[in-house]
Amino acid sequence: MFAALTLSSLLAVAASPAPAPTPTLPPVIIRTITTARCTTLHEMMRPIGYVTRRNDDAFRAMAFATQKFLSHFIPGDVPTIADLQASLGNNGGQTTGTGLNGTGTPMSTSLSSSRGNDPLVYGPSQVLSAARIDAVAQQIFGNIMVERSFLTKSYKKFPQGKNPKVDAMRRAAQNVMTLQEALANRYEQFAGTYFDGMDLSRMTANNNGDVATIKMALRELLLGDTRGLAGDSNRKASPNDPYFGYKNADRLAQYGNPGEVLTALKGQEFAFTSTLIHTYNVCHQSHYILTPIHTLPVASPKP
Repeated sequence: MFAALTLSSLLAVAASPAPAPTPTLPPVIIRTITTARCTTLHEMMRPIGYVTRRNDDAFRAMAFATQKFLSHFIPGDVPTIADLQASLGNNGGQTTGTGLNGTGTPMSTSLSSSRGNDPLVYGPSQVLSAARIDAVAQQIFGNIMVERSFLTKSYKKFPQGKNPKVDAMRRAAQNVMTLQEALANRYEQFAGTYFDGMDLSRMTANNNGDVATIKMALRELLLGDTRGLAGDSNRKASPNDPYFGYKNADRLAQYGNPGEVLTALKGQEFAFTSTLIHTYNVCHQSHYILTPIHTLPVASPKP
């Protein structure tokens, strides 16, 4: 009886209809166009764009370090021409006595008697900020070498002059790299001046007047080097003048001040990204739209 029930149960199971298979959706076909432009997009533009974003993070870190460095100053600490003349002994024609110690303001006289480093410039926090700037600048130089390797490969694959649109894409990338390097050089110049000036007054000064002169001149030099590095420049570029009157990005990189280089870099990064997005839409038949954003820090209040 048990065996019969078992057999009938098996037959009942076997006779039941099998479930219908789940229908599968048709495959999604993504149309990808293969041209020199599309190859350049994927093999050069996108990798450089990724490295550029990392460099923007690094520039932001250096701008913050510069802001921290400047936060130790107050407006009266910035030497004027009169202060420098006074520290040089040209205080209204006076060449002896207190004229050698500056104007008599705390900025000059309180520091002229010490042969050590200027405590206003070489405080522990400021030394760390300058070291941070120096280290990050070196990272950016390394990143730029990586960017240029992609550009070099592109020139080998598609020689200059063979495809105008590819050449335009490479010019956009080159402009960004040129201004990145120029801005990193401005930060490195500040860091180099800062560390080269350590112990300078102790090693070279012969008297208190020399100490005051050296410290005042170094302050002016350092504060001049930081101009525009702590945030955006007040001067804005226009679409008709993206290089602030200079012929091209190379000339601006060589002769422009840090604020101009920073502002122009943001403009060239936007132009580079616009070219990247447009080319991506052409190659993938997509419709992405680029919206302007601020990728570098907003200027902090001046000390």
